[in-house]
Amino acid sequence: MMANGWKTPKQIQEDYNLADKTWATWRKQCEASPYADAIVRVSTRSTFIIEPLWQKFLIWQSKNFEEKHLDPHLRDLKVLKEN
Repeated sequence: MMANGWKTPKQIQEDYNLADKTWATWRKQCEASPYADAIVRVSTRSTFIIEPLWQKFLIWQSKNFEEKHLDPHLRDLKVLKEN
């Protein structure tokens, strides 16, 4: 592990058990999200991931996925439970 919670893309792939294709998709989604700062590109060959921000991106992505894919009836029940 690198200092300050920074990792290489390969370390993130290994730690989160991500296939190359999944990593590429999630990386692009992260770069287009409010958590784009999680990915630090120093050059075309040097990229680092700030893991605490990456984890926040994953939580954000999970909430978005749930909102898009949860049955509307279940979504309404969830809102009622939260209130």
